[in-house]
Amino acid sequence: SRGVLRGRLGQLRKVQEMMMTATTTTLSKSTLDLLKNFASINPSVHVIPNTPMVTVSPMKNIMVQANISETFDTEFAIWDLTKFLGIVSCIENPSFDFEEKSVTISGSRGQTVKYHYADTKLVKDCRPTKEFNMPDVKVNFTLLQDALTEVLRASSVLGLADLCIQPNGDKIQLTALSKEDPTSNTYSVDLECPAYDGPDFRFYLKSENLKLLPGDYNVGVAAGVVAEFSHDTRDLTYYIALDSDSSYDG
Repeated sequence: SRGVLRGRLGQLRKVQEMMMTATTTTLSKSTLDLLKNFASINPSVHVIPNTPMVTVSPMKNIMVQANISETFDTEFAIWDLTKFLGIVSCIENPSFDFEEKSVTISGSRGQTVKYHYADTKLVKDCRPTKEFNMPDVKVNFTLLQDALTEVLRASSVLGLADLCIQPNGDKIQLTALSKEDPTSNTYSVDLECPAYDGPDFRFYLKSENLKLLPGDYNVGVAAGVVAEFSHDTRDLTYYIALDSDSSYDG
């Protein structure tokens, strides 16, 4: 009987240990959409407890930072985020047990997936190596969802790889163009901002780098360096590097 008791006590300790090392949660559609967006920027993700969700593109020209409603008590890394999200999409009403070395995904119809984390050393490049401080902003405007959709659609149809932010009279315009071909077609939209009367500028970005989640954005541009896109209703910010031939006459 003592052996049976010891066995039961051992099982109880294992259950207690699992409860201490696992965090059961659900992930909102908003968070899953964010992770899909992250996957379009970097194939891996590294989550650290009590810090914002962050990812950096392999070329180090895009960084995204977001705060989400969920909290994680376990540090973990996913090597192939697209594959992970594909598995999650197969599970009806998924819940997640984040354990020390793996996450168990359970569904309402009895589905269970055990997904092992990657070694965090293998995904160290998907987070910034040091804190980023936005340089002084020289130009501000609002980028509405409709305007961005129009320009990106036009750039795709016309095969235009570049975007230019520039003044046009007292307006600021976003133009899709090809810098390599001065005779290329262009497509421009006016951006929402107060009447502009500052220095002349040309801020260039690659259209493929504007991988923004839907919504309106408040945009601040540091001369010749980086553009900051802050979502209007979410705690979500993109930092996108400008092309080296960008200019500001101020």
